[in-house]
Amino acid sequence: MTLDQQINVWNAVGTWLAGIATFAAVLVSLYFSRRSERIRIKATAGLRQVFAGDGSPVEDHVQINVVNHGDRTVTVNSVGWKIGVGTKARFCLQPVSGTWTQDYPKQLAHGEAGSFLVSFMATPDWAKHFATGFVKDVSAKNLKSLRALVHTSLGQTVEVVPEGNLLEKLREAAG
Repeated sequence: MTLDQQINVWNAVGTWLAGIATFAAVLVSLYFSRRSERIRIKATAGLRQVFAGDGSPVEDHVQINVVNHGDRTVTVNSVGWKIGVGTKARFCLQPVSGTWTQDYPKQLAHGEAGSFLVSFMATPDWAKHFATGFVKDVSAKNLKSLRALVHTSLGQTVEVVPEGNLLEKLREAAG
């Protein structure tokens, strides 16, 4: 093979490598742009106590806490509950109450948290009414399907498994 032919071969190889590198760069940039647009929130649902430290009594609450882990601002429109699976699933929205709660809609920038509370001082029979009216069957099998729901303004709903302390409170309240 002559020197001119070798140069032509290496030009072709270089062109192919440049094309592959350009394609890979486009894929990586698309991946990162889609990733930054994605809503990423983490949430918890359980019983909490608020101690104000001003001599007022400790307040018990049901808390659904939402943290925005994504780069995009998220608006939480409401929180609620789901129990059951498939076509037998039932849903309800959760009004919030009390001094310490945040109201809907709540806008969360990257790293911000929203805390949605139901005060047992404002609604002392919440656990009993929730357990007997919405949950109805507090058996372990049925409570396994209980989920807290976080609804965002973009139509995304995040399901959260309630903590054991909340499930135990519902069993006690129904009992």
